[in-house]
Amino acid sequence: MVDEVEDSHYTEVDGVPPSHGDQPLENGTDVSGYIVDGVLGKGGMGVVYSATHAVIGKRAAIKVLRAEVSMSPTTIERFVQEARAVNKIGHPNIIDIFDYGNLPDGRAFHLMDLLVGESLRQRLRRGHLHPSEAANVIDGITSALIAAHEKGFVHRDLKPDNVYLVAKDDGWPDIKLLDFGLAKLMPDMGRAAFITKTGVMIGTPEYMSPEQARGLSVDYRTDVYALGILMFEILAGERPFPTVKDSFAMLQYHADEPPPSLASRVADLPVEMVQLVDAMLSKEPAARPSLAAVRTVIRRLRSMKLPTKSVAGLELASLSNPSLHRAVPGVRASQLGAEPMLPSQVPTRQSAPLLGAPAPEEDLLATTRRSPRASNSPVQASGLATGPAPIAATRLGVGAPPKPLQSQRIPVQPKEASASGKWLIIGALLAIVAGVALALVALR
Repeated sequence: MVDEVEDSHYTEVDGVPPSHGDQPLENGTDVSGYIVDGVLGKGGMGVVYSATHAVIGKRAAIKVLRAEVSMSPTTIERFVQEARAVNKIGHPNIIDIFDYGNLPDGRAFHLMDLLVGESLRQRLRRGHLHPSEAANVIDGITSALIAAHEKGFVHRDLKPDNVYLVAKDDGWPDIKLLDFGLAKLMPDMGRAAFITKTGVMIGTPEYMSPEQARGLSVDYRTDVYALGILMFEILAGERPFPTVKDSFAMLQYHADEPPPSLASRVADLPVEMVQLVDAMLSKEPAARPSLAAVRTVIRRLRSMKLPTKSVAGLELASLSNPSLHRAVPGVRASQLGAEPMLPSQVPTRQSAPLLGAPAPEEDLLATTRRSPRASNSPVQASGLATGPAPIAATRLGVGAPPKPLQSQRIPVQPKEASASGKWLIIGALLAIVAGVALALVALR
């Protein structure tokens, strides 16, 4: 199911107030070959519809601007710039916009990827992210921003509403960065994407860098600061500074107030993760780490110190559902992968595998066939018990090997030939001899 687009997804520009007077697109409307079949969401800038190509069946989303917004040259320029930016960058962690045009009534539209999942903002409504889940999100965003920066673009509006989590059957969600409508093309990469009018606020106050808040020029490091705010929020469940209705008061926090350390809000995080976020929130751009450094730290944490989705999911479930502790005695979320996960028990053939569970019986047999042993050589079984003795749990949650199995050789006793069998053999030999004698007589 595709989640609705939130109102906050669209960044207001030029002070155009929301309006609901536009004629909605009815199901069956043809937009550049795509047939509208539903509404995904509405926002201050317009409406997003779902559609299917009439010939090839490709699914897509159609983002249609409001009529008033479509009359603003600056807004249209930004709308076109978004399509140009994402196509110039061309990265798997950035949403693809593959068509642009105008409806018969003049409203501008985009055709873009139809994403199935939820926004990061929607995910945060259910609570903060597990460090492993957060690392997956930051890794995807960082990869997208590095690609954008290499092409000369600064996003300038990084926030949970502009990050989408695409659902997967296994593993953490895929990450898509959205809304490059406020992206700024750096001067050294060519002509500026658009001219910002004096006095117009660009971005979202809760995620603006100190240089943005002060009205100074920005570069790639402003995205690093916004990413630090976002990372603080998804790990702690709250932003470092309180949200206030006065936008200028909010900007004052970013410009002048020192942010709290992430360690003061979240316990038991890896030290490297805390230090990374603290550095990303530095007031001085030069003191912030590069995105390459951010990605290096995150990937090292994912490979060495953070659990996989299955383990992290069990940890989150046990924290939110105390009954799981009763179902699996002695398990505490913080101990997963470090201390015994299961009580002593005898695994059965029907038991579900868990974190490198014992090999199935067929694998054990195949192993013994590939490795012939002497009759008195023990057979090593990976967690398969042949008797009622319990198997002690190991530190990785995998059952310890049972006592060596003593292969039993059943002696084959040769059967003595019966008396009747002997007479049959003698009779057959005599018949053969008589036949040979008769043949010799006939030849004479």
